[in-house]
Formats: sequence, structure tokens, C-alpha cells
Amino acid sequence: MDNHINVLTRLKTLALDMTESERLIAEYILSNPEEIFNLKIEDLSKKLNISLPTVFRFSKKLGFEGFKDFKVALIRDMAIGMNIEVENIDEDSIESITKNIFEKMCSNLQETLSIIDYDKFSRAIKILTSSKRIIFFAVSFSTSVALDAYTKFTTAGFNSVYDKESYMQRLISTQCTSKDAVIGISFSGASREVVDCMKNARDNGAKTICLTSFMKSPITEYSEISIYTAPVHAQYQRIDLPSKMSFTAILDALYINSVLRKRESALEYISRAEEELGKYNKTFQGLKGKKSRIDINSSVKNI
Repeated sequence: MDNHINVLTRLKTLALDMTESERLIAEYILSNPEEIFNLKIEDLSKKLNISLPTVFRFSKKLGFEGFKDFKVALIRDMAIGMNIEVENIDEDSIESITKNIFEKMCSNLQETLSIIDYDKFSRAIKILTSSKRIIFFAVSFSTSVALDAYTKFTTAGFNSVYDKESYMQRLISTQCTSKDAVIGISFSGASREVVDCMKNARDNGAKTICLTSFMKSPITEYSEISIYTAPVHAQYQRIDLPSKMSFTAILDALYINSVLRKRESALEYISRAEEELGKYNKTFQGLKGKKSRIDINSSVKNI
């Protein structure tokens, strides 16, 4: 367990690895963090109707010797203002909902930044800059995140590969080699298509990096490097938008760091791309202007 990750973040990122009873404890603490000050293990056991050994195993799973150590660490984290979330919004107020979304995104970015393992980050950058290809695997709501990263890396001259069709991703994963770097993106870490692709890529010798919000999720089993974002759930969101923004921020950080390590060639490729897009924009504007003049002339003739 990474000791630099604060307690409430651990509760959320380890949720998928918990039993039903352990998840009940986690949900209670996340919903009532302020009660931990005076809560004894016997009280918690009685309140949730679970056994004392279950509470003890829960504490061990989070990396603590016992419930007392868990309490001390949680109180310490709360004392420095980490992760306490309160859902207090007026669902009929556009202003309230909008502000709440922005606040959650800002909070999630800060929380994700606090749990980044920079040794892993450095290794990931080294892999990306030394690989022949950078291949992205992502489905569903992670597709836009992968497409954004793929476009940026391609623009900077990195040989990048991404196909939004899951069938094609599976096909690509069977053709990976030891010269490839693979990035798998899955909020839950349990998307079957992405997990299968990561397994295929790893079995074929590719260097695998995953982005997920849950430790010990299936995708981490096939990843050489696992990079985490802090999960946040809002009662009115089916999609975890704040975590999606954190995925984008992490990929942007990997991209910028990679570009700076290949500064000369990357900037040359970016300049070429900008020049080509400039030509396209001028051509498009010219055609648009020409069409507008034709439409005007046609309108005049019909008067």
C-alpha cells in the first residue's frame, strides 16, 4: 500500500477489492467521516451489524495494524482538510449544480495530484519516449480521453495508434511487440474489452501502463505501471466527470514531459502539423467565402 495516499482516497480506490461487509464500512465512513473521532470499534460493529474481525480485516486491507491505527491516520488526514465531501446542492438550481461540478472537478484534480507516484510517472515517460509505437486501449466514456491523447502524441511525431472500435482494439492487441508501449484507460479498471487487450499486449511483450481509479482492479494485473486518479461520485452523475478530467490531466502531463524529452524533433513535428492545418483552414475559408459569393449572386439574380 502506498503510504503517501491519504486514508479516504484509499477507501475509494480499494472499493472494488472489498467484500460486501467491508464496502459497507467504507461507505459509512465516507458518508460520516466526522463521526470517527468518538467511534470505537465495538460501536461501529454494532451500528453496522458486522463482526469485530470484519472491522479488523478492513483495517488491515487498508494497510493498518488495526482499527486504532486506521482512526489515527484518518483523523490526521481530516485535520489537514483532505477529502471531506458534502453533497449539499439544490437540484432545482442551475447555479448550485454548476458550481458543485466545478468544485468537484477542482477537488478531484488536487486529490489526484496528491497521490501521484512520481517514480512510476518517470518510468512511464521513459517507456513512452523509447517505444516504437504508443497504443491506446479505451472504450465507452473513456474513448474521448484516449482520442485526445492519441491526437496530441501523433501531432508531436510519436507513432501512436488508437481505434475506437473494440473489435479493432482486440485485433491490434494481438499484434503488439516488445517495442510497443500500451496505455489502457478504464475508470473502473474492470472494462472487459480493455482488460483483455492489456492482457494480450502484455503476453506479446509490450510494456503496459494503465490509468484507473481503483487499486487492485483487474486492469492492474496486466499493467507494468499503474497510475491512479481519485474517484468521486455525485448523486446526479452516471459518469464520473471529475475523474475523467483527471485522466485527461495525467495524460497531458505524460504528453508534455515526453515532448520535452524529445524537444527538437517533437517541436518540428508540431510546427509541421500547425503549418498543414493552417493551409487547410485558409483553403476552407476560401471555399466558404467563394460559396457565399455564389449564393449572394444567385439571390440577386432571383430578385
